Amino acid sequence: MKDIYISGIIVAINTGDLDFKKQIEELKLLCNNIGIKIQLEIIQKRNDYDKKFYVGKGKFRDLLEVIQTYNIDVVVFNDALSNSQRRNIEKFLGDIKIIDRNEVILEIFKRNARTAEAKLQVELATLTYELPKLIGMGKDLSRIGGGARGSGTGTRGSGETILEYKRRNIKDRINHLKKELKELEKVRKNKNKKRNDSYITQISILGYTSAGKSTLLKGLTNDDNILISEKLFSTLSTIARKVHFPSGLPSIFSDTVGFIRKLPIELIESFKSTLDEINYADAIIELIDISEETFDDKLKIVDKTINNILIDDIPKFLVFNKIDKLNFDQIQHIKTLYPNAIFVSAKSKESIHEFLLELEKKLIEFNIIKSEKFFFEYKDLWKLEKIKNNIGIKSKIKVKNGYVIEILSKENFLNKIKNEMP
Repeated sequence: MKDIYISGIIVAINTGDLDFKKQIEELKLLCNNIGIKIQLEIIQKRNDYDKKFYVGKGKFRDLLEVIQTYNIDVVVFNDALSNSQRRNIEKFLGDIKIIDRNEVILEIFKRNARTAEAKLQVELATLTYELPKLIGMGKDLSRIGGGARGSGTGTRGSGETILEYKRRNIKDRINHLKKELKELEKVRKNKNKKRNDSYITQISILGYTSAGKSTLLKGLTNDDNILISEKLFSTLSTIARKVHFPSGLPSIFSDTVGFIRKLPIELIESFKSTLDEINYADAIIELIDISEETFDDKLKIVDKTINNILIDDIPKFLVFNKIDKLNFDQIQHIKTLYPNAIFVSAKSKESIHEFLLELEKKLIEFNIIKSEKFFFEYKDLWKLEKIKNNIGIKSKIKVKNGYVIEILSKENFLNKIKNEMP
């Protein structure tokens, strides 16, 4: 089905942010994801935002003229609007729809929420953002209700204004959503505890939205059910898959929601339970799209977001994706700047193999997995078959009466093998 677009314009204040141009480019992409085709931008350089109109009133006269000239349907603001700004702007622009950056991101999350939990999280974030906007919405929401207070759920009580009624309903719904999510969080924590106590290494893939996290997971697993999309925030729920390293070592790789500039705090709070899964990982892959000119800027955003989420000091491995888009000299230059990074093209099978070899070395270097040599007599090789689903084999040397096998696994499983060996 062909996408249907409405006409939009971006209004933004440039206070001197170094990434301002990137903010606008990103907002255009975000708008495109919800069917808003941006025709042009109105940008004003100021030290601060105008308290009444976001931009100066003179700029708004220009805006009104542009709206009429280009037949604009919606005005998109690059920042979250205050209640008073929103009221003044709506009064000035009349029937033209206005939305801010946060509302654009919330709408994308709403459209991409597929699981029951993701839908609850998005609804909670939306209501949390909407609630303060009800304050001071005018006389229409200040009329007195006539029913008896407490006469039934969803009815207005005696002396209760429409505004109070709406706020009460939203607060009740927020509390209900929080309780539901709390129950789901308990279930997840139990699952994560079992996973954490298991013998299999857990690795979380984190990164900026559209860095190629899903593409990497698909490349690691050849699973055609993993959704690959150029659109931002196409993945909201955690996707976990088993992956085997070249040694045979099994691991669980998980991909969750991506990060972005100015991610609304309401979304971070609502998705905290999902993001909290990261704290159960043995290691984190910090995935960055190396083909972007400002990849170092996105790396800072990812670093900052990860540090806000993590409870424990979990090893992080920097991985640069999309090396197929760079030439040899460019890659070598970045390698000198980031000597400990791993480089990969998530679409290349050969590159995926090299990536897994490098990552396995890192896991050993950081003692996330360990290696130990065991002697197996010929008659005891059946024991190796019994444990093969939890180990990798680093080397296998034939000796008199059997084999000396260097086994890779988590320390708890290596201890289990020691205890069970004769």
